[in-house]
Amino acid sequence: MMELDNPGNKPVTADDRGLPRYGRYIAIGLILAMFLLTGCAAGKKSSSMVLTPVTDPPTGIHHQGKFVWNDLLTNDVDAAKEFYGQLFGWTFAQLGRYTVVQNNGRNIGGMVELKTDPDNPSAARWLCTLSVDDVDEAVTLFIAEGGTVNEGPLELLNRGKGALVRDPLGAQLVLLHAKDGDPEDEEPAMMSWLWHELWSNNAEASLAFYQKLAGYDFEGDVSDYLVLTREDQWRAGIRYLDESDLEMRWVPVVRVADTEAVADKSLQLGGEVRVAPRPTESGGSVALLIDPSGARVIIQSWTAPTPEQEN
Repeated sequence: MMELDNPGNKPVTADDRGLPRYGRYIAIGLILAMFLLTGCAAGKKSSSMVLTPVTDPPTGIHHQGKFVWNDLLTNDVDAAKEFYGQLFGWTFAQLGRYTVVQNNGRNIGGMVELKTDPDNPSAARWLCTLSVDDVDEAVTLFIAEGGTVNEGPLELLNRGKGALVRDPLGAQLVLLHAKDGDPEDEEPAMMSWLWHELWSNNAEASLAFYQKLAGYDFEGDVSDYLVLTREDQWRAGIRYLDESDLEMRWVPVVRVADTEAVADKSLQLGGEVRVAPRPTESGGSVALLIDPSGARVIIQSWTAPTPEQEN
């Protein structure tokens, strides 16, 4: 197992070993889920889901390169609500077939049910959404750089213009230009999203691509861990994994106060602790969990740096 510590007081996360690569099967599951999410395809309205904006109230401000939302794709939404509700204290609201995830009354994500497919048992995942200034231009870049556009660009009800894509190494995400703007930059709340991390077996290529996509600056080393920055804010990380058979993916991180306690509770609730809690250089700790449906989520205890530490 590779070392998890990283220089500086930044969020750091765990790698995942021994996972099979599912390739096209997962893409199919995500495309189906995206059809459910849109409510609008080829200019025609459907009876599909109504979505929430990624921020409430509207901000009217966009932060290209910021991850602004996460949707869980799962074959059992009721079981997922039970698991995450007890694990993180999240609550949920229903908008038809779309489940809104709330932390202390604030909308932070959603859940979408995938039909059970015995040939595709590991389609469950957290699907991360990245803010871009122009979805059409971003899609054009994906195609030019060897990525894949699974669906879109199209209008997502109440949310904005989006596209479901895979980057040149196969990591899937949603591109979004939010109708009402992006969430403001602020210290991540406890039990909410702290960070987003890309697992890549070619960090140099991943860095080059995402710099073209979002204009990131960066800190760190391509042979270990990179922090992507924009607008003087940490936006995401790229972890190098020397594993050609692993599926490249974006994984979200939830901020917790005690990784040991949360990891233990995950086991009690039927989840798996793939990487046990371990300390980080910044003084916190990090662990990798797998929920009962197979979706991966990282938990991390983290303390914001003081102005003296930042300088």
